[in-house]
Amino acid sequence: MLKISQADDIPAAISGMSIEEKVGQLCSPILQSSDIPGYLRNFVEDIGVGVIRYCINAEYDNASRVVGKPNRYLSPSENAELLNNLQKLACGRKNGIPLIFSIDQEGGTRNDLNRYGALVYGSHMAFGAADDPELTNRVAYHSGLQMKALGINLVQAPITDVISFAGRTTIKAASFGEDPELVTKHSFAMMEGYQKAGIAVMIKHFPGYGATAVDAHKGMARVTKSKAELDCHDNIPLKTLLQKGADGVMTGHVVIESLDPSGLPATLSQKIIEGLLREEWGYDGIVESDALRMKAIQEKFGTAKAAVMSIQAGCDVILLRGPEQHFIEGYEAVLEAARRGEISRERIDKSLGRIFRLKMKLGLFEKPFTDAEKAEEAFKSKEARKAAIEIASNSVTLIRDTVNLLPLSAKGKCVAVISPEPSKIAGAMDPVQSSDMLADAVKKIHHDIKDYLVPQEITDEVIAKAVETARSSDMVILGTANAINSRDQVKLARAIIALGKPTVLIALESPFDALEIPEASTVICTMGFSADAMSVAAEAIFGLCIPTGKLPVAFPEGK
Repeated sequence: MLKISQADDIPAAISGMSIEEKVGQLCSPILQSSDIPGYLRNFVEDIGVGVIRYCINAEYDNASRVVGKPNRYLSPSENAELLNNLQKLACGRKNGIPLIFSIDQEGGTRNDLNRYGALVYGSHMAFGAADDPELTNRVAYHSGLQMKALGINLVQAPITDVISFAGRTTIKAASFGEDPELVTKHSFAMMEGYQKAGIAVMIKHFPGYGATAVDAHKGMARVTKSKAELDCHDNIPLKTLLQKGADGVMTGHVVIESLDPSGLPATLSQKIIEGLLREEWGYDGIVESDALRMKAIQEKFGTAKAAVMSIQAGCDVILLRGPEQHFIEGYEAVLEAARRGEISRERIDKSLGRIFRLKMKLGLFEKPFTDAEKAEEAFKSKEARKAAIEIASNSVTLIRDTVNLLPLSAKGKCVAVISPEPSKIAGAMDPVQSSDMLADAVKKIHHDIKDYLVPQEITDEVIAKAVETARSSDMVILGTANAINSRDQVKLARAIIALGKPTVLIALESPFDALEIPEASTVICTMGFSADAMSVAAEAIFGLCIPTGKLPVAFPEGK
């Protein structure tokens, strides 16, 4: 295995690499399996990839739907051994270079690690609602220790985007809030916590993504603010964390014509990455593209063209998560562009230098493997469990109770619990982070319930079944999951509320659901899907606790 103990060793190591190996280090495939697929083994052994994105639960398509069946459920020790085996393949090559394993951990449904009783928080907005930076730091630290125990060494978080709602529905609860100061202090606390645990931090998204009205998974995002507006508001957290030691930053597929009048998205824009980020802001850490398979990129550019343009623009790593052919197409396009001189060797070597410096900082050239036999310990930590309960207890928020329905007087009454199936959670196959976690939480307090898990595809028949469940009960606990993006969820909620039964609406992720359903007189928000937050919400409904979270976003007066 290649040995690099100081920065001065890096140029010689790079000079001894073939162009195929160099390009391999810049291209990140994804592992979405409990075994090592043959094609991924080939990417590691033959191409020499340098970064692997890891999703423990299942393979997901571009719409976050599970492809086939969820992955086989491993123990933490087995999981650690899986990544060790991949690391052995990488290190066993001639002049082997250890791998970085990255993970996406935005909270709730957007977690790549939702198994083994892992520390799960609802969303970034949960931290804004609790507004305790020390707690944010502690949650990140214990979450980072669990990642490190499995062999994961880079987290793609925190999200530094400052939400500007104004009717936009894209960011949901994936932001600490709308105040740049609030976002900055919690982003920094989270970054510090992860780094203290030995995890490299890749913040996102660059440049500010909080004011876009389109989700890049579904189309090209666009921000219309001026550069001055971005500098004095949206980009304050981002710039602060880059200055204070963020190991990397992920680009957003967002068009900002005030930064690049050509209309190229940031991921493909040399003016934005090299001009703004590198030259004006002076940042010299790793820049990684967001997934190139997103619709924002695929509709106009396609994989091959976007892969080349991303590297030319200044990305050090391109995220080619998706099917085998998607990775091969991106890798081969960059390789051919390098051979033709469209991407200079100097440009590639600069990226390799940044990647190697991070691997050196993480100690991977000295100790690339995790201790699989001790992996269980981090998941049994009482301190981690305490932190999970504390963030849930402090973030659940009462948005309104205009009819003083709470606490719910349900003695001798049947309660309907109607909640939506959360996206991606089923892939975890976890007994704690389960699709029916809201009903489970209510059952622990009130035994006479009728529950209905609303499927993601809502039809008239589904609405009819939900209404009948509510009609045959005395009172209703009704969950929504980002109804701001689902007219069918709004239709279902209104049909149930129209029955006139005492109804508590629980916004299970975005608090803005409360604005979409003004008919709901009593609304609680959990700020994301976590079993602990569901328990706190259920306790609040039945008067066993008082919700203490504060909305980190402003609602119109009277809403």
